[in-house]
Amino acid sequence: MKHFNFLSFPIVVLLLACNSNSNDFVQRINRGNAQGTTYNIQYLVKTGTDYQINIDSIFRFVDSEMSTYIPNSTISKLNKGENAPISEHFFKVLKKSEEVYELTGGFFDVTVFPLVNFWKIENKDENVIPDSSKVDSVLHITGFKKVVFTENSVSLPKGMSLDLNAIAQGYTVDLIAEFLESKGVENYMVEVGGEVRAKGKTINENIWKIGIEKPTESTDQTAFQTVIVLKDKSLATSGSYRKYKTMPDGSRLSHVINPITGYPANHNLLSVSVVADDCMTADALATALLVMGLEDAKQFAKAHPEWDYYFIYFDKYKGYNTWSSDGFKEMMFK
Repeated sequence: MKHFNFLSFPIVVLLLACNSNSNDFVQRINRGNAQGTTYNIQYLVKTGTDYQINIDSIFRFVDSEMSTYIPNSTISKLNKGENAPISEHFFKVLKKSEEVYELTGGFFDVTVFPLVNFWKIENKDENVIPDSSKVDSVLHITGFKKVVFTENSVSLPKGMSLDLNAIAQGYTVDLIAEFLESKGVENYMVEVGGEVRAKGKTINENIWKIGIEKPTESTDQTAFQTVIVLKDKSLATSGSYRKYKTMPDGSRLSHVINPITGYPANHNLLSVSVVADDCMTADALATALLVMGLEDAKQFAKAHPEWDYYFIYFDKYKGYNTWSSDGFKEMMFK
């Protein structure tokens, strides 16, 4: 799950053309900060058209529904045990969360929030692994199967709380893309915090090129592990190579919590990229597969060829290595 403000991203948009060869259309660029991260949205429209105000409204709406950092958001009210009606958007995200929860055998679980908070508090000032009984007591109040929801309401057991951070950003990308399409925009690239959805081409007739960063701890320079061309698809990447805590024995505690064990993920899989039609699905799957670890993630990928995958992992004999599905290989820019 993602539970940090993005200072740099495992996905970078490349070769962005800003100048138009036509007097009628321009490649509009809207950039800014939202949802604790940055966004970069580009789309081809007639000269004088700018959807910045509409895009800002979408960000505010999603935050008012799904941000745990806003005290009066819908999700914050639910987490405090208040009765709060949910919108069709909140319901849609919960349904997708349930779908991916079941599909991945529980590796994606939006009820993991109590565990996230537990590890933040328990390891804030000391490099000590908490007692297993403490972890188990928190794990007991998680589990998506315990959530009861309808199209209008959500009921959570006492002590349970939701965190949609690992899926809401992808959904935001989808909402912005769908808004642009509703306005007749046929060529666009929407990127929020490294989650991307692209359609059509740039103003210079180039397919959108997206770079996936090498898993280095430094944020000073950007180096790419690979570059892909993305057309009419979404791409989401989850990584654990920058956000971790080193323990006295040399082991690393990832920021990614395994909702099945209750402990931070501890394996050699460093980055997972997933390509899907919609960004919400790609976002949730990327998180789930990162939690799984390399071998389980490979098995999942082979069992679900309807999506494409790219894994970066560390081999103690060969160093950094990669694995990708055949469909992903075809997207790689040559």
